[in-house]
Amino acid sequence: MFRIVSLIGFATVLGGIVLHHLMFRCGVGPRFTLGAIIRKKVHLLTLLFLEQKLNMGGRLRKLAFLLGLLSFGVLLLTGFLPMLLGGRLEGYWLMLHATFAPVFIACVAAVTVTGADEYRLLKQDGDHFGNLWKNRKSVKACCLTDCSAAPKIGFWLLAALSLPVTLTMVLSMFPLFGTHGQEVLFQLHRWCALAFVLIAFIELYLWVRRMIRQDFC
Repeated sequence: MFRIVSLIGFATVLGGIVLHHLMFRCGVGPRFTLGAIIRKKVHLLTLLFLEQKLNMGGRLRKLAFLLGLLSFGVLLLTGFLPMLLGGRLEGYWLMLHATFAPVFIACVAAVTVTGADEYRLLKQDGDHFGNLWKNRKSVKACCLTDCSAAPKIGFWLLAALSLPVTLTMVLSMFPLFGTHGQEVLFQLHRWCALAFVLIAFIELYLWVRRMIRQDFC
């Protein structure tokens, strides 16, 4: 059942992201010419660099984010690929998963602590949503995803989900709840991890849209 739900979840979220991108343009000018596609890919690559305007705290948070993004990719690959292919998380896959898990947890904690103030929900976020809704035809934006509150909500959802993802895995390593309890914790870890990954895909998409709209709109 978990395999089927995972396949449906990945297909739904990734398909929804592609459909949303086609329906609501991000940036200016033509989107599907060769030059536009190349410029968009180059711009996405530059988003991974450290901006000159960042202070020391901002640079450390960006480095923690990039390291966390790398760890997230490894955990996603090792945690879901064997299962989707009909196998199990074991051997070298398990070793890689266990190696990058604490790195990812540390990066999530660092990004959450350092970004908590920036991602506070404010009254201006509600006003921004209202303005986008009133002018949705002229600004050609999606009021749900392009409002300033959307990435903030995703940020706090991921911060909240990181706790059960971490605790269920850590507690399942100790015989505190017996064999049955360890199995329950493992299953909870898988479902929480699936929810975290799907929300993370959406949050990354919102983050990229926000960066592009700030630069080109």
